[in-house]
Amino acid sequence: MISVVGFGSLLSERSARDTVPGLNDYRLVRVPGFRRIFNKVGIVFIAGHGQPADSLEVSSCSTEPCSTISIIAAQFECPVDQFTELYEREHRYRWIEVVPIDLEGRPQIAARMCTGYTDLEYRLNKCVTEDEYHERVGRHYQGAIWRDDILPFPRYLKFCLVSAAAHGDEVLDNFLDTSFLADGRTSIRDYLITRPELVPSSLRERVC
Repeated sequence: MISVVGFGSLLSERSARDTVPGLNDYRLVRVPGFRRIFNKVGIVFIAGHGQPADSLEVSSCSTEPCSTISIIAAQFECPVDQFTELYEREHRYRWIEVVPIDLEGRPQIAARMCTGYTDLEYRLNKCVTEDEYHERVGRHYQGAIWRDDILPFPRYLKFCLVSAAAHGDEVLDNFLDTSFLADGRTSIRDYLITRPELVPSSLRERVC
């Protein structure tokens, strides 16, 4: 088994099982020293969900170090032979090792978690040739993948909110307050106060 931490759409166990049907021991944990940030262009939103490539509302969620923040995430054990599918799903991220703690503060086993990359590092380390980069990215989108001027893809953000809320108010509040726009300054909670139409109706009172 390979231990994995998920912090965005993987807060939904159903979504995790879509890619890793054999996962075990899905549970909530804290990851100290990281925050979420919506600064990666989600190529799948362009290639698979019809979002225009020139839209600003195209980002998915990543993580970055932040010594003052602790995110609540999901940890699960992934069978080795199913990790390839998860690796493909998260291909444009860098994988790092983190040591989560459970919600009572007890250390858990080390796990792999996705975090930010740069465009150059992605090309050098994940795409062997220009043809591979074109197949994975270039035929759908021209431009930087990691940006500081983009906004969350609305359907993805709503899914993350619903997934966090399903675990209770503490997890939802943590998501709202430890997640930031690509500008690195605006929390998702503050963003949604200005964009209440992006909040699922079932969560309006809990978010705004």
